[in-house]
Amino acid sequence: MKRLPLLAALVLVGALVAWTHAPILRAQAYCFDDALFVRDNPLVTHPGWASTERFFREVLHPSTVKGYYLPLSMTSLMVDYAIGRSTTDLTVYHRTSLILHIACSLLVLLLVYRLFGAVLAAAIAALLFGLHPQTVEPVAWIGERKTLLATFFALGSILAYVESVRRPSRGWRAASLGLFVLAMLSKPTVIPLPLLLLLLDVWPLRRMSARAWLEKWPYFLLALGSSVITLISHERSAGVSPMTWSDLALWPLRSSYLLAFYLGKLVHPVNLTPIYVPPTPFVASNPVIAAMIVAVIGLTLLLVALRRRMPGALVAWLYFIVALAPTLGLVQYSWVIASDKYVYFAVLGMLLAIGAGLAAVWRSAPRPVQASVLALIAVVLLLEARGVRAAQRPWHDSMALSRHMEAFAPAAPAVLNRLGATLGEQGQLDQAVGYLRKALKIAPEYTEARFNLGFLLANQGMYEEAIPELETAQLQAPTDAEAACLLGVLNARTGRLPQAEDQYRRAIRLKPDFLEPLNQLGGLLVVQGRAAEGAELFQRALALSPGNPDLEFRLGSALVMSGRSSEAVAPLRAAIQARPSWVDAINALAWLKATDPEPSVRDTAEALALATQAAQLTERRDARVLDTLAAAEAAAGRFDQALHTSASAIDLAYEQHSSSIAEAIESRRALYKSHTPYVETAAARARSTR
Repeated sequence: MKRLPLLAALVLVGALVAWTHAPILRAQAYCFDDALFVRDNPLVTHPGWASTERFFREVLHPSTVKGYYLPLSMTSLMVDYAIGRSTTDLTVYHRTSLILHIACSLLVLLLVYRLFGAVLAAAIAALLFGLHPQTVEPVAWIGERKTLLATFFALGSILAYVESVRRPSRGWRAASLGLFVLAMLSKPTVIPLPLLLLLLDVWPLRRMSARAWLEKWPYFLLALGSSVITLISHERSAGVSPMTWSDLALWPLRSSYLLAFYLGKLVHPVNLTPIYVPPTPFVASNPVIAAMIVAVIGLTLLLVALRRRMPGALVAWLYFIVALAPTLGLVQYSWVIASDKYVYFAVLGMLLAIGAGLAAVWRSAPRPVQASVLALIAVVLLLEARGVRAAQRPWHDSMALSRHMEAFAPAAPAVLNRLGATLGEQGQLDQAVGYLRKALKIAPEYTEARFNLGFLLANQGMYEEAIPELETAQLQAPTDAEAACLLGVLNARTGRLPQAEDQYRRAIRLKPDFLEPLNQLGGLLVVQGRAAEGAELFQRALALSPGNPDLEFRLGSALVMSGRSSEAVAPLRAAIQARPSWVDAINALAWLKATDPEPSVRDTAEALALATQAAQLTERRDARVLDTLAAAEAAAGRFDQALHTSASAIDLAYEQHSSSIAEAIESRRALYKSHTPYVETAAARARSTR
């Protein structure tokens, strides 16, 4: 009978959390780093075992996401892409995130129930968590899949630990350790978990002893290993800001402010935004800062004084502090000072204290008191649910989210950069450039904003203005492969071909799996008459993007120009198979089959069929296609038809002001008059491709 109320509570909590958060499935907003995690991440958008292997293998130097090692979260996003095959419709990503949030809420319920044995208290604690407006951010922010996954596995680890205490078993302890590893592979901010388990040993497990410390050594060993990996990987890929003496002196001030700030948002979750600007000046004499410091110190002293009567309250506060410790700024690994997502896991201690208090109410309080508590909780949950819906609205689309952030942080460079990038994606280039220039005026060293400015100027055709911006961005971030690639494109467009080649090669050195510079450099080399080198680069690009029809076509063309016609047939066929109405690819293969100097490559029947198809697709209004059709007809011995078709091709070429094409067709026409098919020489093939 005990299981039935628990099962009912699980179903009810899951349903209410799902219903309240359901509108997030329609959200289409990209936040700060979402593009890096999904849209612009080649391993995510090319799902498979190779990508998964890279996520897990690149331990100390992640290449596709700058920062710490989080292979499980990246694999999760990759699986979502494999399911939805889209980076514009974000429903599949939000669906997985919502499922994880529901699962975390249910784990909170199970943990509170296992510790205090009260189903109703556990359900209320789970709903207070699941319906809190601050949980909207990690569900709506795609890149924060890491927060949800890490919390899910960390809660599972804690629950398994509690079971190992209640029912001593190596199996439960091994499960707890394994889940802790999975949590750290999702996001290493759960590293303090061993200390959190010790706090649970103090209360409510009441088993703190030397043995409790000693049995945690595997947890501490795993946490130490993850800490080392995190620091090294972040330093190598994104950098870690060095801690100065002034920073160290400011840290108690900053941590006190953040603790008070988060506590305030938990109690009164309004004006939620992905970016919070701290009060200025950030000094102890600022009345706002001073009040927060006094509040934190006063609350801590009060809870210490009440520790014998209310041990759960002090442990809950210490749990909150310890769980938040990695985000309190002692190690500078992010420009973000405060964020709702940071409290997602840290709030568990408070939920346990609330669950314990409610369990005590159901056990001993008079019924009128119980009814009053239930009424108050119902009001709180209703307000929370309304708050969730309100917090979801800005996530409707990227522009709405950017404007929402601007309302709270109008001078924040990150917000101005986000607005500029979003406006640029919507084609509002002048406004976008204005926001980016404003961001750079405030923060001249803001490399991302400078790159975005260079990119938008290039999109407006202002190449000479864009190049200096990108060169500055490259100086500020020498390992930025994207800046090198874009500089290569702009140098190529302005005729600086040696500089373009240098930049493309730099981009490839910095990021060997970067598709764009491989493609661009391959095309540049083909244009310069180095078709064999270009073909090699296209082959490398195809290994990263199998079946890409554009790359298949470019590879086939390069192989033809480098004298490897027999190898060119397969990629040209693949391009046509991917795009059955692609005239350029059909025409190229038809020309090859009709005129190649290698008899083993030529196929008169196929050439004629392909050329006829291309002529039909262009309604016989393309001189090059008609030239190919004439060559195919001549190869089939239909010289009268070839003469008629080539005459039409010449007329079209002159009509379209392409005298060089007309002259080339005229030279082939002379062969057809003597009943001789045209066979292209190797020298002619190296100079031109169909």
